[in-house]
Amino acid sequence: MIIRPLKDDDRSVIADIHALSWQQSYRQQMPADFLDNELPDIMRKRWRDAEIKDKDIVLVAEEDGNIAGFVAAWDGEPVYLDNLHVLKKHRSSGIGRQLMGATARQAVENGREGIELHVVIGNDRAKALYLAMGGEIMAEEDKVLTGITVPHYRIGWADCGTLIARTGI
Repeated sequence: MIIRPLKDDDRSVIADIHALSWQQSYRQQMPADFLDNELPDIMRKRWRDAEIKDKDIVLVAEEDGNIAGFVAAWDGEPVYLDNLHVLKKHRSSGIGRQLMGATARQAVENGREGIELHVVIGNDRAKALYLAMGGEIMAEEDKVLTGITVPHYRIGWADCGTLIARTGI
């Protein structure tokens, strides 16, 4: 597996992975019609138009020459890990863990200390991964996703070093 920065011609692929991940994970939290009919176009537009700044971190994981997952984190203190999506056939292979570790390392190189993310309440698989990697639940809060309010946990690492140590990278 190779982890590398996003290239412009990867944008449509990660848009499709992003939409597919939501379709598979958020059936209990979001309307099926929205997930199946509106979301793919929303994600394609979002990733086509996304402005990625110098210290933002957008990485893809390639397996056998194909993108298997991606991570997107926006610069700030703490860094905001906005997206971590891995194709279903590659889940539990360590790709998500490696993408998170690479993100934490890049955040440290960018002079940042902590990382935070939101995980939809009910996405127990992702929540368990983040807690196993040393994340702490900081709050329960509502977040608007593409116009739909969905309850979330805010999970964070005050020190990127904790996350790096847990990823084994």
